[in-house]
Amino acid sequence: MVKLEQIRALEARVEKAVVLIDKLRKENAELEQRLLEAAGSQESLAAENVELRRKIDTLPAVDLSGKLAQAEAMYEAESIKSASLAERCAELEGRLAAAEAKASELEASAEEFRTEQLRIEEGLSHALSKLDAFEDMVMGISTPVAEAEGQKASGSAPASMEDDSPEAAAETQKDALPENELDIF
Repeated sequence: MVKLEQIRALEARVEKAVVLIDKLRKENAELEQRLLEAAGSQESLAAENVELRRKIDTLPAVDLSGKLAQAEAMYEAESIKSASLAERCAELEGRLAAAEAKASELEASAEEFRTEQLRIEEGLSHALSKLDAFEDMVMGISTPVAEAEGQKASGSAPASMEDDSPEAAAETQKDALPENELDIF
């Protein structure tokens, strides 16, 4: 039988899952923003590389050897930086995919908890209605028996209870119970 503590624990887990999903969505948005920034940086570096190549090509031949070495050093530094940004971009894309998978998994888990919660609530409602019916039935049986005992005490017997034996009382109660009425579930 499902206990109230179990339902509360389930609700707490669902709330934690919702909070975690919200946190993952925020982290996902932050990672997407970083990814966009990294992509923008990579594009600006590529544009700078093109500009540097253009400047190198327009330098006069006399200064070309010293400036060429300097430009090549700058180009190498920019290439390393670009490669580093590309690696970072790939890493962020991987983390983004993992975060999206985790968010999807948590959403599925939360939906499963919601479905289970509804099923539990329906079961509890059904059990309560069965208990109400059982209580109504018991109250309906005990009232005539109590009246019969009250009439015995006063000295008069009810017309419907001519046989005062315990077997007859049990048979009367048995007849009053519908079949499978005690089956709550």
